[in-house]
Order: sequence, then C-alpha cells, then structure tokens
Amino acid sequence: MPVPTDLQSVLLPRPRQVDRGTGTFVLASGTPVQFRAATDGETAFAATGLVDALRDHLGVEVPLSPTGNPVATGAISLILAGRDDAAYPPDHFGWSSDPAQGEQGYQVRVTPDGVTGAASGEPGLFYGVQTLIQIAKASGRSWPVVTVTDWPVLPVRGLMLDISRMKVPRLDILERMVETLAHFKYNQFQLYTEHTFDFARHPGIGAGASPVTPADIVALDQVCRANHIDLVPNLQSMGHHRTMLNQPRYAHLAETDWLWSVATGNEETFTLFDELYGDMIPAFSSGWFNIDADEPWDHGRGQSSALTEQGGVGRVYLQHIQRLNDLVKKHGRQTMMWADVIKYHPELADELPDDILLLDWWYEPKDRYDSVDRLKETNRRFYVCPGTSSWIALYPRLENAVKNIEGFVRDGIEAGAEGMLMTDWGDGGHYQQLSHSWYPYLWAAECAWGGSETTHEAFQPALGLQFYGDASGELVPALYRLGTAMTNDLSWNATWNTAMALWEEPLNGPVREAAGTDVTAAALAAAVAVAPYLGQIADAGIRHDLAFTLYQIAFAVEKVETTRAIRDLLPRLVAGGPDPASLAEMDRLVAALGTQRDALPGMIREFTERWMAQARRSEIRVNLDRYRGLQDRYDAAIAWLGTQREAYASGSAADHALATYDDTGYAVLWQESRQNIQRLIEVIGFDNLPADIKSWVGRIHLDGETADATQAGTAA
Repeated sequence: MPVPTDLQSVLLPRPRQVDRGTGTFVLASGTPVQFRAATDGETAFAATGLVDALRDHLGVEVPLSPTGNPVATGAISLILAGRDDAAYPPDHFGWSSDPAQGEQGYQVRVTPDGVTGAASGEPGLFYGVQTLIQIAKASGRSWPVVTVTDWPVLPVRGLMLDISRMKVPRLDILERMVETLAHFKYNQFQLYTEHTFDFARHPGIGAGASPVTPADIVALDQVCRANHIDLVPNLQSMGHHRTMLNQPRYAHLAETDWLWSVATGNEETFTLFDELYGDMIPAFSSGWFNIDADEPWDHGRGQSSALTEQGGVGRVYLQHIQRLNDLVKKHGRQTMMWADVIKYHPELADELPDDILLLDWWYEPKDRYDSVDRLKETNRRFYVCPGTSSWIALYPRLENAVKNIEGFVRDGIEAGAEGMLMTDWGDGGHYQQLSHSWYPYLWAAECAWGGSETTHEAFQPALGLQFYGDASGELVPALYRLGTAMTNDLSWNATWNTAMALWEEPLNGPVREAAGTDVTAAALAAAVAVAPYLGQIADAGIRHDLAFTLYQIAFAVEKVETTRAIRDLLPRLVAGGPDPASLAEMDRLVAALGTQRDALPGMIREFTERWMAQARRSEIRVNLDRYRGLQDRYDAAIAWLGTQREAYASGSAADHALATYDDTGYAVLWQESRQNIQRLIEVIGFDNLPADIKSWVGRIHLDGETADATQAGTAA
C-alpha cells in the first residue's frame, strides 16, 4: 500500500495540523504498544483497541505492553501528560502536549525510530489512537514520518437517533454504532424516546414496541463510557405522545382529543413523569437529561385552556418546562431541551431557568441560521442540531444534509454554541436503512471537529477510505450523486420523493405531477451508477442495505413512469371504435403493473430481512401493513383497468378522469401528515395553530392538492 502524499486528506475528521517529515516507520509484528503499567483502565482500553485494529486491518500481531521500563525506539508509546512524564521523559521520547488544547487535544508523532501518542486527558489519548488506526488504514505497515497536532473546535459532538418511529435497533447494533461514532470522535449519544423504554411502573407504554430495557441501557452506557461518549437519557415530555395517550390508562392526560400533548393543567401529568424519570434515569451515568418538549401544537388548547386564558399559551408552556426542570433536578440531573421557546415564545426566553441547555434545530439549508443569534443575545447555553435528511426518503437527501450541517455548525460556532447534536429521525415508520445515515453522520463529525473548514469535496476521499473501505475515490461521489437525485426541490415532501413514489397509489398518486421524466430518469441513472461500486464496500451489511435501496429506487421510478404512461393513455381511449395500437399499449401497461405487483412479496421479505439485520421486530407491522396496502391497491388498479379496457374494446370511452376509480382512504406518508393536521385544525381551530404550521398549511392545500412543504414535522 503506497504512503499517501497528503495524509491529512485521508484522515477523518481532518486534523488541525499535520507536519510531514521524510522517511517511514515500519510496523513489525514485534512492535510493542506500550503504556505505563500503573495506569487505570482507560489507557489500557485505548491501547487494546489499537492492537486489535492493527490485527484486523493489517493482519499484524503486536504485543500489548504495560510496562514500567519503556523503550524509546521501535515502539508505539501512549502517554498521558503529567501522569507519565517521569516514565516517558518528553525530551527522550520526543513528545509534547499543550494543555491549552484541552483534554480532547492530542499529538501523534511518527519517526523512523518509533511512534508516540500523547495527550493531556484520556479522551485526547483515545482520539490520538483513532488517528493512528486511520494512518494504518491509509498507509499499511509503512507509516509516514509525521507530527499530527489536533483538537476539536466544538467540545460536544453528538448524535440523537430516533428509536420511537417503529424501529428500535438491537443492542449489538447500538454498541457497534457507539464504537464507530467514537472512532470518528463523536462524544455524545442520545436515543430519542417517546414510548420505547421499558418503564418498570408503566410497562404498558412500551408494550408491543420491543422497548429498550434498563439492562440494555446499563450495558450500552458501559460501552459509551469506555469510548468517551456521554449517553444522555432522553424522554419526550410534552408533545409527540400519541402512542401513550391512545392507551386507556393515560388517555385522561391528553391536552385535547388530538392525543398529542400531555396536559399541564392536570397534576397527574407531573406525577407520571416523576415516575417515568425515576424508572429511566438510574440506568444512565450522564449528568444530563433531555426532556425534548418540542412541537406541542395542541398545548394549552384543551384541559389547560383555563391556564391559557389567565396568562396565554406561552406562559402555560413555560410553567410546564419549569415543572419538568424541577423533576429533573429532583432526580439529580441537568435539563436540556429543544429551543422551541425561542421560536414560539421569544418574549419568555429570559424567564426560562438559566441552567437549561437549549437545542436549536433546523433541517434545511439557510444563508444564515439567525436563530443562533437570538440564543447568543440571551446568553443561553446551546447546541446546534442539524439533520441527516434521511427521513421520508429511501436514501438521504445528501445535498440538503451537507449544506444544512455545514452552515448550521459554522453559524453556531460563530455565535458561541457549545456543541452539535446531529439528529436522525424515522418519520413515517423508519423504513430507511440505518446504515445510509453514516454519510451525513461523518460529514457532521468533520464539520463539528474542524469548524466547517473542510470542503465537502475534500472530505469525500477520507470518507471513502476510512468508512467504506474504498480507496478508489469513486464510490463516495457516486453516493453523493444518488443523494442529490433524491429531491428536485427543497419542498421534498410534496415534489420528487422516492418513498412517496414507492408507496403512493398506483393510478392516482401525485408524484408523477410533481416530477417530470427528467427527474425520475436522473434518479434511476444515479442508482444505476452506484451499482458497480457495491463490491468496494467492505462491510457486508452496508453493502446489502445499499443494494436493496437501489432496487427500491429503480422500482419506484418504474412505478411512477408506468402511472404516468397510463394516465397519458386513458384520455386517448375515446368512444367510436377501439384502436388496436391503443389496446396493445393498455395491455402492456397493465402487464407492467402486474409485474410490479408480483414483485412486492419478494420486496417485503427482503425489507424484513434488512430490518431484522439491525433492529428488533419493534413496530415493523406498520411498514408491512403499508406494503400490503399497496398490494391491495395494485389489485384494485389492475381490476379497474380491466373494466376500462373492456369498455373501450366495446366502443365506449375510458374513464380518463378516474371518476369511477375508488381509492378512498388510501394515504401514505405526507398525505397522512396532511390528514393529521386537518384533524388538529378541527380540534383547536386554524387561528390557534403555531405560526410555522399555519404557513405549512397555507402551502399544503388540505383538499388534496399539494404545493410546498419543507420543514413541518409529520405529526405521526
């Protein structure tokens, strides 16, 4: 394996400073990985990880050497500044460490005679080891002489994974995720939770959802701590509680009949959350607790309306947060929550408890994320929270994600953000493959560590080599092309959308009107272009996930184009005598529908296999029901087209307006969201909607026609 001429370009995140020398260090099977014998387990864990990685990636067995008599040459030395200075004198071993870089900073120094990794804190030493592993992956056994001096721009770099939209990953998958996140220098992890925790005093909340258990969390927390990741407990404590509120035991706590927010005006709400916190928090070692408390769209409009009349809905929201914050303190933790108070009730921001950390979220590109300026003005502690753009899609909308992450992190750093919390949602059933999110995860890692200084193009080679195992430089650009083909407009909910294309009604779906043949052709071409590179992906699971998604995208494109062709043909089937060519075209298109319908059982089997390869069974039934519903619609469409063919063959006109075609009740994804918002309007009235939802409703015509829909949640 050749030594890279630009080592910095193949490390991820890209180090702040890389100084190349001349020559190489050749790794031999006897090269010891040495550290001070009397150290605690953290240094030993990092050293063991290096030994394991060199064996796995290079096939080289190197000895682990905890020692009080280290050698200065022919070894890899891991050194904690201050603790190990006597055993590893800096002048003799050739290392240095700058305390100003904090406990996460590190120096890696490779010389022809040996290697040192030094840091002021255990996290930095761990990160130095990760950089050594990446040097080995890039260079093989001949490591270039180099000094890497590195530290993060943002001290907190986290990921929040949604486990409440039908899919709960298996514990082993979560543990592997943590190890991979840590390798790329993430240091916080959250599992967004509404109902998918096994509460001892309220087991019915998670029944049927394969919830995570306290034992799962204890095990995961141990893996997180070993890898310098803070596993933050997370429990939605305001809106988004339809699953729980649909249960008879908790229905009386609903703010309104929309069954979304819990009622501030009902004291039992806080008794419940006191118990839920008490069941959940002890399994976590983190000092934080995330109450979420976002999008409480019906809050204060039902049970708590008397409180709203007294002080306004904003003050009811503030009261709710204050009560929750008191509960969090009671359980010995500090609160973080979404920054919706700044968006919906900015006049009350100063009254929010000072010790609450705010999470500022937005998932679309902006020229300037001005919300961070408002947070800066109020002297609030905050993180910026971009998204993967992977939800309501078969593959992430990568152009959207890349711009969102880069810009939000950049503006957040300028405004004084303490961290970045990347978000990965599963709206609509979490049917997308989890492994697809690694591209935006690792772009976020790059931006948060380096301050959005690396260009996306410069990031791609490192992603290809260090994550996918592809040294050709060809795979990642092909994946990005695929991601850009997942949308043709920022209004991705109502324009070209591959998930909608897959599941929408076969004759009456709207995607054909939102996306022309050029758009679908581009998506298909992008999928076809990725296929030759599948073999270059080292991980079999990632390879299989991507292959299945490419198949689904091709299916969705064919489905939309078949729908388009049928709808174009029907107006030509006029009365007065059948045209043989038109009859033949009808037969061809009906046969195409039949072929698509016949492919669905196999797709369902493969979907189930890919789901179970990464998740518990959870609520997969929601997605399986969606597939079966699509099968039924195919059957109905084929039968109806048969009647139209018969009528046309008999001299009558076909029903080109589909007036006799009944697809009543069939709705998927954003169509379901639109129906949910309509029900919300019926419950609380249009005038009581939050301003952004009013705007969204104004761009989504509730009678069925679609316009623009970008940012609103799915309310599902």
